[in-house]
Parts: sequence; C-alpha cells; structure tokens
Amino acid sequence: MTQTGAVRAAGHTLGRQSMRWLAAWWRQPDHFDWLTGYLQAHGLSANTRRVLAGVSASLALWPVNVIWGQTPFYPRAALTVSVLAGLVGLGMAMVWLSRWPTRRQSIVFAMTGSASVAAGCLWQTEPIVALMACSALAVPGGYVAFFHTGRYMALNFCLAGAVGAFEVIRLVFAGEPTLAFTGYFLVLELNVIVPFAIQIVVRALGVDLLRANRDPLTGLLNRRACDRAIIGRMLAGGDHMFLAVAMVDLDRFKAVNDSQGHAAGDKALVAAARALSAACLDTAIIGRVGGEEFLIADVVTTEPPHGWGHRFCHAIAAIAAPVTASVGTATLPLRSVGCNEVERAFRQLVADADTAMYEAKRCGGNQARHHRSPAAARTS
Repeated sequence: MTQTGAVRAAGHTLGRQSMRWLAAWWRQPDHFDWLTGYLQAHGLSANTRRVLAGVSASLALWPVNVIWGQTPFYPRAALTVSVLAGLVGLGMAMVWLSRWPTRRQSIVFAMTGSASVAAGCLWQTEPIVALMACSALAVPGGYVAFFHTGRYMALNFCLAGAVGAFEVIRLVFAGEPTLAFTGYFLVLELNVIVPFAIQIVVRALGVDLLRANRDPLTGLLNRRACDRAIIGRMLAGGDHMFLAVAMVDLDRFKAVNDSQGHAAGDKALVAAARALSAACLDTAIIGRVGGEEFLIADVVTTEPPHGWGHRFCHAIAAIAAPVTASVGTATLPLRSVGCNEVERAFRQLVADADTAMYEAKRCGGNQARHHRSPAAARTS
C-alpha cells in the first residue's frame, strides 16, 4: 500500500470511529434518575435543590433589567417575554425548594433558561454586550450536561452558535471585526468546554458506579444501588404517580443448593434474574437484594392490580430450575410522600412488601400476596 493509500485508510478509520462515538454520545441515556438518587443517598439533595432554586429565581431579574436597564429592541415584546420567563423561573424555584422536579419539568426549566438568555441577547441594543452575554448559555448547557443527554447539549450549543453569529454580523457592520471574531470564539469555547467537561465527569462517575453497583452473578443491581435508583425515581416521579414494589423470594432454593450443588444454585439465580427482567416493563428497576431475593420497583401512573405479583410467580415457575417464587407486593401514591420523607416511605413500603412475601411463603409458596398501605387506603 502506498503512503497516500495508508493515509486515506487511516482517515477512513478515524472517520468511522468518530461517527460511532458521536452516535453513542447521541443515544446515551438520561442521567436524571440515578443522579438524583445518588445525591439523595449522599445527603446532597437538599443543598443542590436550594442552589438550583436560586438559579431558577434569577430569571425574575430579566424583567427588572428590561424595565430599568437600557431600552431593548421591541420593548413591549421584550417585557412580555421577560415577565413570562420570570414567572416560570419563580415557579420552578418553588418546585426546587419543595421537591425534585420530574424529568420533563427539569428539561423545561433548562430550555426556558436557554431561551431566556438567547432572547435577552437578541434584544440587547449593544452588539458587544449581546455577544458576551451568549457566554451565559454555558450555564443551562452545563445543567443539561449534568442531568440530561447530549441531544439537549447540542440544542443549547446550536442556539449559542446561532445567536452569537447574529451578534458577530452586527459587530462587523459596526466596524469591529476583530472584536467580533475573538468574542465569538470565546462564546463557542465556553459553550463547548464547560458542558463537555461536566459530562465527562458525570459519565466517568456513572461508569464507576455501574461497576460497583452490579451483582457479579446476575448482572442486576445490588441492594445499595437498587435502593438509590428507586429513591431517585421517586424524587422525579410526580404527585400523580404510584410507586409499586415487589419482593420476590425463590422457594426451595436451599434444596437445590444442597442436592445439586452451588453451581446449580447459581444457574437458577441467573435464570430467575433473566425471567424477571423479561416479565418487567423497560421502566422497572430490578435488583438482587439477598441470596435468593429480588426487588422490583416501578413508578407508574395507575396503581397496579393485585395480580401484578402473579406475573412474577409465573415467570419463575417457567424456568428450567426446580424452584418457584413467593411474591409480596405493595404500592404507595407519591402525592402522600413529602420530599424529606422519601427514604423513610420507601423503606416502609419495602418492609410491607416483605411482610406480604412471607405471608405467601407461609401459605405454601408459588403465589403472591398484596399489602395495601394505610396511605394508599386513605387516598383511594
């Protein structure tokens, strides 16, 4: 192969690797649930919410700037939009102070911040001030990099690039081409480096947690990671949602270990993990929380029927291993749980499901029992 051909082949390889990296980055999952659970588990939730409440409330400064600052382009439209953005910001601040928002509310909060900064730049009569103000889009960009996906990062970056380019044109026509292009470079640099640096840290943290939080035999979450993920989902669930949990314990598992050996027991656990995963919705959180115990949780819009647990009994009964399952289920409306009571309510709900599971086991196993919590009874 000639030197030119080798260079061309290397270029094609690098191009394919870059495309694969971009595709993986574009499809990466949202960080919101596991990060909120992580912050809650480490006692950082309340302070984080207070900081973000302050950031949200700062949108209320925009109408103040429109009224008492330099007269913007289209002052009536600027005032109307700024007042609406300020109200959204104050509303989100109240949400942050009381609880974690839902994932959708979080995205709306970030996009409102981006749109507000962009609009403020476009209505600014001084182009150099407007161009420098585009740097503030790194704040919502960093937020979405921390909590959400690359798609929203790309949207925020495109917005910064487009608004910045408009201000560059204004500066060029004003006779300041050097200042225009150096300022534009600074805007693009901040809106790329800050979000990507944050996301690299979050991704590295997520990879380390993933390695530390998986049961090595079944690949399911271990107890600590399962609890953290469920608490995070509760925090982001919303008042109209229900938390449903199922405790699954394998019947006659000890007999399999004693009669066929631990290798057969391990195969039974792996088969049970696969069967339970197949029987759950994609939104469910599944963990191995004991030797032969599994915990399943999901946040749903309607309370699951009492037959929900029987689905897991049937799934375990269908595997090749000579085991069945005793299942206990419990549900709780999230509107009955305050933000500071999430962990306590979750522990109580798991205890209720555990009690129902032992009742199913005392009745012979291979069946399900449902525990109805007092909170659920009061709100139904």
